[in-house]
Order: sequence, then C-alpha cells, then structure tokens
Amino acid sequence: MQRRSIILLLFILFATHGLRAQSKVDGTVYDLKTNEKLAYVNLFWLNTNKGTSTDINGKFSLNANSKNNKLVLSYIGYYNDTIEVKPNSKDIKLYLKENTTLLKQVTINERKQSSFMSKMSLEQKEVISSEGLKHLACCNLGESFENTASVDVGYSDAVSGSKQIQLLGLTGVYSQLLLENMPFLRGLSAPFGLGYVPGSWMESISISKGVANVLNGYETVTGQINLEYDKPMNADPFFLNLYMNSELKGELNLKSNIKINDRLYTGLLLHSSLNWQEIDHLGMDGFMDYPKQSQFNVANRWQYEGKKFHSHTLVNYLHERRTGGQLGFKHDMKGDTSLYGLGGDVDRLHFFTKNGWMIGHSGSIGTQITGTYFKNNQFFGLNNYMGEQGDLYGNFIFANETRHAHQYTVGLSMRYTNLKEDYLANGNGTFFNSSNSPFKNAFFKEEVVPGAFGQFSFIYGQKFTATAGLRYDYNSHYQESLITPRFHFRWKIMEDLILRGAAGKGYRSANVIADNFGILASSRQIIINEDLKMEDAFNGGLNIHKSFKTKDEREFSITMDYYYTNFLNQVVMDLDQDPRKAIFYNLDGKSYSNSFQMDVKLEPVKSFTITLAGRYNDVKTTYNGELAEKPYVSKLKGLVVLSYKTKYDKWMFDLTTQFNGKQRIPLNLGAKQGYSDPYIFMLGQVTRKFKNFDVYVGCENITNYVQETPIIGADRPFSNNFDASVVYAPVMGRLFYAGLRLTIK
Repeated sequence: MQRRSIILLLFILFATHGLRAQSKVDGTVYDLKTNEKLAYVNLFWLNTNKGTSTDINGKFSLNANSKNNKLVLSYIGYYNDTIEVKPNSKDIKLYLKENTTLLKQVTINERKQSSFMSKMSLEQKEVISSEGLKHLACCNLGESFENTASVDVGYSDAVSGSKQIQLLGLTGVYSQLLLENMPFLRGLSAPFGLGYVPGSWMESISISKGVANVLNGYETVTGQINLEYDKPMNADPFFLNLYMNSELKGELNLKSNIKINDRLYTGLLLHSSLNWQEIDHLGMDGFMDYPKQSQFNVANRWQYEGKKFHSHTLVNYLHERRTGGQLGFKHDMKGDTSLYGLGGDVDRLHFFTKNGWMIGHSGSIGTQITGTYFKNNQFFGLNNYMGEQGDLYGNFIFANETRHAHQYTVGLSMRYTNLKEDYLANGNGTFFNSSNSPFKNAFFKEEVVPGAFGQFSFIYGQKFTATAGLRYDYNSHYQESLITPRFHFRWKIMEDLILRGAAGKGYRSANVIADNFGILASSRQIIINEDLKMEDAFNGGLNIHKSFKTKDEREFSITMDYYYTNFLNQVVMDLDQDPRKAIFYNLDGKSYSNSFQMDVKLEPVKSFTITLAGRYNDVKTTYNGELAEKPYVSKLKGLVVLSYKTKYDKWMFDLTTQFNGKQRIPLNLGAKQGYSDPYIFMLGQVTRKFKNFDVYVGCENITNYVQETPIIGADRPFSNNFDASVVYAPVMGRLFYAGLRLTIK
C-alpha cells in the first residue's frame, strides 16, 4: 500500500510538472507611445532558445517556461526589454519604447519606399505609399497610377474630362473601389469618381488583382483598389498643399488633426480646386481642351482607440460644377444651339462608421456601415442626363481563431440601392427617353440584397496560408440568388520567394450609361433589344514574387503574374454594327481576358531605383456573333520609372516613361479605323525638401503627344455626324505644374 502511494505521489508530481510546462502565455505587444500593435516582434525566454513572434495583429502565444519567467522582447527600431511574466498569463499587454536614434538609421528607408509588393498579404497586393504619391502631381486618384503598369487611366471622351481605369484589360467597373475596406465609388459615381479623391488625403493605395475575399460583397471580378486616408491618431497636426499648372488650374488641400484625449482624435480634410481657363491647343477645333471646373470637397473623421473597443467614423461632402464644349460657352447657355456646350453639377454625400470589439484572446466583433447619396445633373448639347443614387451597406462580422491558431470569419450583410438614370436625348438627329424605354428596368433599379458569408483560413506558421470563402446573396431587382465561392493561398517557398493564387466568381449589376458615359458626347443612339441580366464572371490567377537585399541594404525584386477572366454573362456594348448606334445586349458567345505582367525593381546604386514593367493583355468579346478584340484596350504596355534621391532626401528626381501599344478602334464616323498607333507618354518631377516644407515642379506629357482628331464633326456638333467618344490617346498636350507642401509636425 505504501509503495502504491509513493508511485501515485510521483505520478501526480510528474503530471503537475507536465501541465505546468505546457501552460500558455499569450497577449499583444504595443508601441508605448502610439498604442499601435506591433507585428513580428521576437519574444523568447531568457537564456533559452524557446520563443515565438507576434502575428500581423501584434498577438503572440507560447508555452510557459518552468525554469524562469523572464520574457525578452526584441524588435528593430525599438529598445529591447525583459519582462517578468507569470505562468498561465492570459491576454497580457506588453509595450516597447521606440529607439528614435535607431529608427532614423534602420527604418527610414522602408518608410520612404514609393511603392512595393506586400510580402505578408494573402492576396497579391501592390502598395503605393504616401511617399510614392508625392513623386507625382497626384491632384486626385485618377493621377495616382502613372507609375504602375497594373492600372491604365484614360479619358472616356474628349470634352467632359471624365476619366476611367482599366485593370486586367477590363474597365474599372469590374474592380471594387474601397475606402478603408468598405465600398466607396460604385454605380453612378464611376464616371467622374477618380476626381473625387484628392491625392493629398490618401495615406496609401493598395491594388489587388483577382477576386478578393467574401467580406465586402460579390462585386469583385478583376481586383480591388483600397484607399487609406490619413488617420488623425498618426497624422501630422497640420498639412497644406498648394498647386498650380500651366492651364491656370489651381488647387488647395488642407489637413488638420487634433488629439482630444489619449483615446479620441479628430481630423479635418479640405480640398478646393478651380479651372476657369478656356484653352484650345488640339488642332484649333474650337473646343476647350478641358472643361472649366470647380470643386469643393470636405471631410471630417473621428477615431477612438480604447482597450477593447475601436471606432472610425467619416463624413464627406462634395460639390462640383463642370462647363465645357465650344469656346465661349457659358453654363447658363444650356439648350442654346448657337454653341455646343456641356456641363453639370454633382453633389455627393458619403459617410462610413466601423466599430470593433475585442472578445477574449483572439475573438472580435465588427460592424461596418457606409452610405452614399449621389446626384449628377449633366447635359451634352441638347441631351440631358439626371443620375441619382442612394446606397446603404452594412456588415456584421465575427472573427476568431481555432485552438490550433487557424482563423475563421462569419457574418451578415445588407445592401439597399435606389438608382435612377433619367436620360433624354433629343439632339444630334436622335431621340431616346430612358423613362419610356420598354426596358426601363435597366435604368431605374431598386435593389435589396441581404447576404451571409463565411471563410476559413488554414495557417501553417508563416510558411503557408489558404483561405476558402463562400457567400450567399439574394438580389431583389434581378430576383436571383447569387452564390460566390472564393479561394486564396500564399506559399512561402523559401525566404523572399512567395507564390500566391486566387480563384472565384464575381457578379455585378451593369449601369448602361454610367458604365459607358463617353457615348453621351456623341450622336450615337442607345439601342436595347432585351432585358439585361446580371453580369457573371470567373477569375483565376497566379503570382510569384522574389526579392533580395544586398549587404548595403539595396533591394532587388521581380514579380510575375497571370490572370484569366471568363464571363458567363456580360452586358455588351456593340459599337461595330452602326457608327451612329450603341447597341446593348446580353453576351451570346465568349468573352474573356488574359493578362500577363512582369515587374522588375532594381537599385544599382544607393538611392537610385529603376522600375521596369511589361504587360500583355488579350481581351476579346463576341460582338454580333463574331469574336473580336475589345475596343480601346492596349495589348502591350511597357513602363520605365527612374527615381533618384540625394543625401537626406533633400532632392528627389523622378522620370516615368510609358509605352502604350496599339488599340482596336471600333466603327465610327471618322477616318481612323482598325487600330491606333502606339505612342510614348512621359512625365517627370523634381522635388526640393526643406525642414517643414517641400517645393516641387513637374511636367506631364513631356513629348506633347496628342490624338490627331479627338472630336469628329467638331464643325457640326448638333448633327448626327458628331462624335467625341473615340479616344485612344492623350487629349491634353504638354502640361507644366508647380506646388508647395507645408507640414507642421
């Protein structure tokens, strides 16, 4: 009996010791000053090699140490620290103090990267930083993509100044444009929306190719562009940007941020621009090169950072007026046939609020609510357009980890959209009234879309991550159930060699006029012969990225990607049957896009970077029974970006050269048919930095290459031989600009 008792006692002592050895310590590491969570901090028990590192959210978990309870924290740019931690400590908070001396030596180069491929993101993501935005004039979002081969930006017509983007060879309506991971520019905002985002407001732009995760809806087909505005908590107290170009367009951008207390911050963002000159440099056709324009844009945001609760809220209002057309036309001459004119007023009110609560060690609950009211009153000659949209979207998200540190997310969503495109064409020899069209539901839509989604992430350390997601939505307008599967993976094959892949479906509700706004600047008659269905597409792709650094911290990288998009249904705009008609119908045949791109980044000498990129797009659609290349898509594009900084970044020199290949031009009233000529587009900027301000000068379209005849029938704009929508090259000539940036730290 005594012998059994001794054995039992030894067993209990052993078991207790084993349990103690397997007890866990977990928590989060923060920056002592900013309270920002720190990713990839090294943690290990003193005098051992047992440790771990924090994840991207600053969290860690490791086995307790039976011999000592002193935990060492090590992180580049911060002072090392050793902290006593009790076994079984849960959800502890650890803080590191920034080493400002070391920071200047170690992290400043990383911070000043103008653009980079994110190494840690699950999706392929190209990030244009705030520093990169300063290398261009970047008056607005539409001018922020000149240094990337992924996104093309061009004018939709030669008179309105409306810009549109392309991603993977398809128009920007197939890529989701988000503001801080919430829907932002969609629907009727698309034609002029790139001009609604001042460049100085943006902290960064992330460009993700392929389908995104299921959290933000079913609309992503070719990719996502996510904008991050300056956060009041981390931004400078005051910033001022003044800009003026050779066309006498002036801009003012102002940012002010206030710390109310240790947890609450607020910021004011202000933009004002004015272009009042009537200039015609393009062949003296009698039309303004760019419309007269005024814009007032203001936003106020609030940020609250508590221990368990975080909140961000923003309210934004914009008013814009445009007046263009023939020289001498005034806004109050609407309906006058003595001069052809165009103009309009836009009012846009947008808000979002997102709130998150931490639950336990790894769980969180989040809500996202965003809404937009948009009104666009436009006229082109005798044709009148009134677009109006109310949009409200809400997300409820619950995220947590499994016991094996895998992650899962589930949630519910609701979208309400009331959209009207009231278009009356009574000029140029045509007549069309959308409100009396037999297919009125293509122009007037009320959509109620409830949805549910979930995704699971399998995580194998930092080596491999795979995420599978599925969402279900019901669209009341189309009376259709939408099932959206999405899959992503990231495989770190070896150090600095990463392979990514993505595949899934996407849907969208097409807007006949807003998606093709340029046709309003023409005499083409809109023809719809059937009920237009929801667009439905599959996208899949692979991306591989390799990078390395030399001993003196010079960085080299190469990125290659291929994406394939296949439409099961698409709303096709056929411009090839008749030069005076734009015929819309559902896809009857094939429609696809193949896109291959390679980017190489070099740093041959310190502070001198060279970016080389090449892209090939093969985009075809079935038009009237024949498979043909999609119009206005350049098959080939090349890019060379040269950037040099002197010591302490006092001087910055940037030169960008784009090679744009030929594009197919659809049937039109002009002499130019078949394919356009390739052309080179160049822009450059020189920046001089001082202690609290920067001065910059630059030139766009250095070679002064412009389209030969951007306006067909300019001498008879009220006839049915007028067309200003055939645009395949720059319509603005050489442009000089200068500006000043003032920052108070």
